[in-house]
This record gives sequence, structure tokens and C-alpha cells, in this order.
Amino acid sequence: METPDEIVELISEDSICSRPAISESWFMISALSNPTELSVQHALTRNRASLHTTLQRLATGKKINSGKDGPAALISSEQLASKLKALQAETQALQRQDANANISDGYGSQISTLMGDLNALVVAGANQAGMSDAEIQANQMQVDSIVSNVRRFTNDTVTSLDGITMPDGGNAEVEALLTGASAAVAALASGGANSLTSGNLEAAQQAVQDAILDVVTARGKIGAYQKNTIGPAIASNQIAIENLTESKSKIADTDYAVELSNLSRLEVLTASNVQVLKIAQQQPKTILDLLSHTG
Repeated sequence: METPDEIVELISEDSICSRPAISESWFMISALSNPTELSVQHALTRNRASLHTTLQRLATGKKINSGKDGPAALISSEQLASKLKALQAETQALQRQDANANISDGYGSQISTLMGDLNALVVAGANQAGMSDAEIQANQMQVDSIVSNVRRFTNDTVTSLDGITMPDGGNAEVEALLTGASAAVAALASGGANSLTSGNLEAAQQAVQDAILDVVTARGKIGAYQKNTIGPAIASNQIAIENLTESKSKIADTDYAVELSNLSRLEVLTASNVQVLKIAQQQPKTILDLLSHTG
């Protein structure tokens, strides 16, 4: 029969034999290296870098701030930006031409008004019955003033044509029509072949009517150029600019919904990394505690 001491010894041996084996690698604590701390430090570094990128995107409004943010995206973005600048420059040039065409038409409008006044004076001159010589002379003075102003506005219109480029020799055609109209009514001035005192009032009326038609035709050519050439080109460019801007924005601009979500996630991860790092850094202290208890 076993003694009490022998029974205690047997129980102790059985207990030890029945315990599960503990992995040495799981239980090992090293004083020379701390892989857990290194792993947490790497995670913290990555999350801080991602947090920096997110904050930069939120601050600049751009998703692509440098080549490393996406080489392919950077190339596409820069190519789109180059196309946009070219289209914008072309559109500005077309808009300047449209503005210059408006100036030319404005001068032409003044010529048309003067031609209408001139026609009224010629019609009045053709009905001179009951008119005194002084009245006829007064009308001739108005005709002289109108002819002079027609010539001045014609020169201004021709000069303004330098700011537009109509296809198929349109500039030359407009210039020929306007200078021809001005030359035709010049004969109505004092001493001219068709003045109010020349007796050739029928010829004067025909000259004015032809001149009015020439001026209207010239203005029509300018207007057609604006409507059929400049207008569609500007509209087409504006549509292209809108589409390219949208494409470039999708590639290069910050998506604030996404980045704000990333910001919240990365702030939580970074804070967690810091706390876990503090715990991992307690391993050397654990070794010291073990050593102190060993003694």
C-alpha cells in the first residue's frame, strides 16, 4: 500500500503527463528582437502614408498630385489637359473673330441707314415742284454729308475685315461690294454726275438702289459667315471642352466622398496602431519581470 507521500507524487506525475504540449515558438519571448513591434510599426507607417495621401488629396482637390499617384493616370490627365488648352485657345480665337464680325456688321448697319436717308433725299429731289433753290441746295448739303460719311464708314468696315477670315475669298467680295457702293453714291455729291442739280435724278435713284443692295449683300455675307462657320465651330468646341473636362475630372480630381471615407478609416487604424505598438513595446519589460522573479 502506497504511503501518502507516494500518492501525491503519482498524482503530480499524472497531471504533468496529461497537460497539452505548449509550442515553444508561441511561448518564446526574445530579448534581441520583437517581431510583433516591427509588424505593428510597418502597419503604422503604411497607414500614416495613406493618411498623408488622403489629406493631400482633400487639400489640393486633385487625386493625381505626382507621378507616383498613378503614372498612367498622370499621362492621360496631361494629354487631356493639353487638348483642353488647344480647344480653349481655338474657341477664344473664334470668339474674337465673331466679335470683329459684329464690328464689321455694325459699320455696315450705319452705311445702310445712311443709304436709306440718301434715297429719301433723292426721291424728294425728284419731286422738286414747288421747292425753292435754297431748299434744293439744303438737300444737296445733306447729300454731301451722307456721301462723306458713307465713304468713312466704308473704309472702317474694310479695315475691320482684317479681324475675320471668311472662306472662299469672302473678305475680298465684301470689300468689293462696299467700295463699289461707296463709289456709286459718290457721284451724287455736289458737282457730281448725279447730284440733285444735275437733272439725272433717275440715274441717281438707280445708283442709290444698287448701292443699298450691295451693302445689304455684304452684310449678309458677314452674317452667313458668323451663323454657318463661326457659330457651329464655337458650339462644337464647347461640347468637346465639356466632355474633355469631365473625363479629366474623373481621372485627376479628388472624389471627396471616397476620400472622406478613407480619412475616417485611416484615422481609426492609425490610432489603433499606436495603441497596439505601445503594448508590443512592453515585451522587454516582460522579460525583465521574468528575470526578476527567477531570482
